[in-house]
Amino acid sequence: MASLEALLKSHSMKKAAVSKLRKEVENKLKEAVSKKRRSSSGLVALEKKKEDLTRARDHVAQLLNQHLSQKASIERLKIAAEERLRHEQDAKDQATQQSEYGSEDKNSVAERLKYIDEKIAELHSELKERESGHARLDKAIESGEKEKAKIDGLLKKQGHTKPALIEQLKSSTKAESVLRPKFESLLKLEAQAGNALAAVQKKLAEIAAQRRKKMAALAAAKRKRMAALAAKKRKENARKLALAKARKAKARKAKRKPAKHKTRSKKRSRKVTKVSKRKMTKTRTAKRKNTKKKSRKR
Repeated sequence: MASLEALLKSHSMKKAAVSKLRKEVENKLKEAVSKKRRSSSGLVALEKKKEDLTRARDHVAQLLNQHLSQKASIERLKIAAEERLRHEQDAKDQATQQSEYGSEDKNSVAERLKYIDEKIAELHSELKERESGHARLDKAIESGEKEKAKIDGLLKKQGHTKPALIEQLKSSTKAESVLRPKFESLLKLEAQAGNALAAVQKKLAEIAAQRRKKMAALAAAKRKRMAALAAKKRKENARKLALAKARKAKARKAKRKPAKHKTRSKKRSRKVTKVSKRKMTKTRTAKRKNTKKKSRKR
């Protein structure tokens, strides 16, 4: 029994130690798996974000190229309009000189100056419109360049983040590959220690049950002996009581014997007198009957 209790204590300590180590390894394994999942999902999210940013950058670049092309076109149109404006200004100056010197008809010169003024006004309006479009495109180009620079910065930042995530994925994968077999081995050891502990506990329980059964049997035997002794004692007491009663009855009987003879003789005399009285009454009744019969006959 003492050896089993010592074995129970040993198995309990061993199981507790293995369980503690298993929990530590399990926590480290969970942390490694969590890091692996986070880094893997982070890389997937990073790749998706990179694709989105790349598409956004391409779209911004496309718009920026369009705006730059429009700006270049407006600048060419602006230069052409300015050239035409100078040409019309020269034509106006020439027409004004001709009207001053009177070399041509005044009416035709006036019509020509009117037409030139209309063209100059149109060119000024066109130049004003080109200037407004140019300013609008400058703002759009500036905004597009800022947006493109922002996206390039995000892509560059992701380029720095990706190696760290890759390194974290590698280290967590390596840690998992080391910790998982260790965890499974400790799990088996814990199960073995638990089975050994359960076997010892079962053996101790069986011994305790046998001891309780034995003690119960001894107690039952003791109760049986005590009951038998009590019954024997009661029987002996009853026998003694019966003997005492018998002795008392015998003593009373011995004391009452003379009185009984007297009463018997009295009873006999009483019986005799009763019988004689009955006989006398019978004879008297018989005589009466006879006298009655005789009287009737007469």
